[in-house]
Amino acid sequence: MKRWSSIAAVVALCLALVIGAACGGGEEEVKRVKLGFAAPMSGMLGAFVGLPARQGINLASEMIGEFTVAGERYRWKVISMDNGYTTAGGVATATKFIFEDGVKFMHQTGADAALAAQPICEEKGVMLSISGAGMEAFGPDKHHTFQFSPTYMVHTPVLFQWLTAAHPEVKTVAIAMGEDRTGHEIADAAVAAAEYSGLEVVTVDYYSLQTMEFYPVATSLVSKEPDFFIGNPLILKAMREIGWDGLAAFHGWSRVTAAQAGWDNVQGLLVYQPNPFGEELPQEVKDFAAEYQARYEGQEFTMSSYYSATILYVMTEALKKAGTVDDVDKIMDVLETETFDTWLGPLSFGGQGLIGSDNLLMWPAPIAEISDHDYHMIFGMLADEAEALAVEVYK
Repeated sequence: MKRWSSIAAVVALCLALVIGAACGGGEEEVKRVKLGFAAPMSGMLGAFVGLPARQGINLASEMIGEFTVAGERYRWKVISMDNGYTTAGGVATATKFIFEDGVKFMHQTGADAALAAQPICEEKGVMLSISGAGMEAFGPDKHHTFQFSPTYMVHTPVLFQWLTAAHPEVKTVAIAMGEDRTGHEIADAAVAAAEYSGLEVVTVDYYSLQTMEFYPVATSLVSKEPDFFIGNPLILKAMREIGWDGLAAFHGWSRVTAAQAGWDNVQGLLVYQPNPFGEELPQEVKDFAAEYQARYEGQEFTMSSYYSATILYVMTEALKKAGTVDDVDKIMDVLETETFDTWLGPLSFGGQGLIGSDNLLMWPAPIAEISDHDYHMIFGMLADEAEALAVEVYK
């Protein structure tokens, strides 16, 4: 009797294992690669930057799905937190990601948060992707810090080179940016590029990120009588209503912004960083944008979601090329030396002439114009040419 009971127990155990595998028990074989993702998740910055970025990287994680590294099966696990776009938020989120969640890879949106998280990541050997910081955030002594999104320091000189050739009547420039560190970095890049191009910067104004009423800033800017303005389209709206009729540019674009600023006020606006609009956009990006809109109830796929999704696609390929998800040094070496097959075509990291290391993903540099209620690319520069121009401007 005991013998038959033992046989029955073995048979039952085997059946349980088979049924468990058939019902999804095999999912345990798929391991998770953690990535901590911190961005502003509330207020205006949350609405226009952080929440779209979180949605973009989450959708990318879902669409990438299961991938194989060195014969092992993996999926991404994106852990999102609100960094408030602040120094304190950068420290708090980095601390939690590293010491509680055990991440080896992290992203921080906003220069203040990113630079606060940086020393923690560098000390603990965590690879840090940042956005919104300037050249001082990178270098051989900050080996773990990378930027996957386009950089102001590379794309702003392209704008001014095109501007001086296409509009020789432009002689003076006014700049207005948010008073945070990212705003200062954008403005610093614009000042350097404008002066290199022989233009006079007549004013650089900064405003609180909580500003809702832009007429005081606009009045100050218009009083300087600039030929060209670089800054928020909502400031441009106020400048137009005061009577200013010069040329203007901004690095970001969305139809929501156009509706807020008024389409008539943004006709002719120049957009000088890659944005996911226009007929020239690769089909893969268009398809992702369509899925994004379907998934998120018609929300527009903008630069924030575009850039965050790109991070995950490039990182996935980097892990495959490195043959590891654990050896951070080997993965960083791959990022610095390999070319990646992205939805924009082959891209690689550069920056040696700018920051002393190849830690910046170099994107093509388009210039677009808003006309007829749409985004139209009017000029483009290859990534290596844009990098070479930036080296000349900032040397």
